[in-house]
Amino acid sequence: MISAKIFNRLLTIELRNGVGCDLEFVDSKPVWTYNHLTEEHSTMPFEGVVLLIPFMSITYGRPYKEIESE
Repeated sequence: MISAKIFNRLLTIELRNGVGCDLEFVDSKPVWTYNHLTEEHSTMPFEGVVLLIPFMSITYGRPYKEIESE
């Protein structure tokens, strides 16, 4: 997996086991995240663009924490 921060958003490129093509604009897709400080894995919603091409997934956007309101 390759990841880089560009314009305060995260760009990732990773391998996948699929051959279809798809372009998605998502606002709450669940993704796995890893915190280097606490060494914990967790899920967070993702807001951005997902490009699926044969054997590769490219995402550009940002994961965020949901705030519960009363």
